[in-house]
Amino acid sequence: MSQYSSWAEVKRRIRENQPEVPDAEWESRKQAARTATDAYVVGHHLREIREEQGLTQGQVAASVGISQARVSQIERGEIHNLETMRAYAEALGARITVTIEYGGPSAGAA
Repeated sequence: MSQYSSWAEVKRRIRENQPEVPDAEWESRKQAARTATDAYVVGHHLREIREEQGLTQGQVAASVGISQARVSQIERGEIHNLETMRAYAEALGARITVTIEYGGPSAGAA
């Protein structure tokens, strides 16, 4: 038998050890983790594009009208405002699109 546990087993044990946490709270925690992961991935991609173009954080900040510290935060996944993200992407010659999925069909917006 392996000394390692599957991810499903780890999650099951956590739930068993915290029975007082309602299902809605677990779902909320999962959604928060997904959102944080998505933000990190977006920030990482923006950083890759910036570096590929040979731009500094300061140059992007000046183009967008935000501080260099804010550019750094965005690149680390601290994303709070879609409009700032759009301006950042535009400064790199890119664009951000939003897709809303519900059931079968999805709707996108630039």
